[in-house]
Amino acid sequence: MFSSNNKISVRQLQILLILDIFGMGITFLPKKMTEFGGQNGWICVILGVVFACICAWISASLAEKFPEDDFVTYVGKIVSKPFAVIITIGFILKIIFSLSMELRIFSEILKQTILFNTPSYVISICMLLVGAYGAVKGYETRGRIAEILIFVIFIPLFIIFAFVASGSDYTNLMPFFEADKKEIFLGGIFSLFTFSGIEFILLAYPYLKNKKTAKKESVKAVVFIGVIMVLITVITISKLGPFDIKNQVWPVLELMNTVELPGAFLERQDAVVMSFWIMSVFIIINAGVYFSSLLSKDMIKKGKNIWYVAVISAVVFFISLIPTDISEIIKITDKIYMSFGAVYIFVIPFLLLIIAKIRKY
Repeated sequence: MFSSNNKISVRQLQILLILDIFGMGITFLPKKMTEFGGQNGWICVILGVVFACICAWISASLAEKFPEDDFVTYVGKIVSKPFAVIITIGFILKIIFSLSMELRIFSEILKQTILFNTPSYVISICMLLVGAYGAVKGYETRGRIAEILIFVIFIPLFIIFAFVASGSDYTNLMPFFEADKKEIFLGGIFSLFTFSGIEFILLAYPYLKNKKTAKKESVKAVVFIGVIMVLITVITISKLGPFDIKNQVWPVLELMNTVELPGAFLERQDAVVMSFWIMSVFIIINAGVYFSSLLSKDMIKKGKNIWYVAVISAVVFFISLIPTDISEIIKITDKIYMSFGAVYIFVIPFLLLIIAKIRKY
């Protein structure tokens, strides 16, 4: 019989982190990295993985000091309640705006590739409803779903990219180490923000059954997904070339749709390939709705979780309708990454950790 204590294991935390980070960022990561480093864009991703591991360690170290407290409570202990409320509101806005743009990107990609005659807002509503339903069920349900989806998503994707890798031209990665060092560094910083989801470590500790190894295992999860991002970037640059990638809006998805699987018995192979990506997007949408509603409830301390989920979902949907086209969506997403992303992945956890150490927590 399943338990219902809303607790998850460290293994489930790892899986959730992997799935929360993977998804939208990878759709345009190779394109952005070639803009910074050309054929050496994969080096930017490696640098981003190093930065991401540092940020994961900082966030886990902070949350580890207050293992039984929710985010609002322990931030209030560190910097007082008024500042905790301000920081929490900013965190909620960061999640909502990021989620809104990711939802819109998802709906636009699906409309352009599979559901040509379906309005993008209908696609957004359907995904939001499914994600919101999962959010209402709690953290333990998220952990159990993730344990299933990790295999459903990654095993087929590994097979697909194995086929792509076997037919790639790795001379497209040459010459090595010719990109400007400043651009490589800036690319590394930008790639860090595609690891959006690391900040959820700040919220997870009260729901863990065993907190002792959570910090080390969280970093391992970031390393795992980081290696996957590096490999996908290398394969994409090798297959398409750095110049062609710059002309693609979603190079990774375009790459996946060109794969010819053996025994072509599927009439819509592209739909099958996209379905694995759609499941990873579900996890992202579910995570965003869950954590933003959780933060809202912890801050207000009134009402049922379902009402917060409903309000957050409605706000996310209407914000997702604001951009007029793909180029505007990408510009807004970049701004969110470089502002809210930087603040909540690194700046605030780092400052809070320093203040907590000074105050001897």
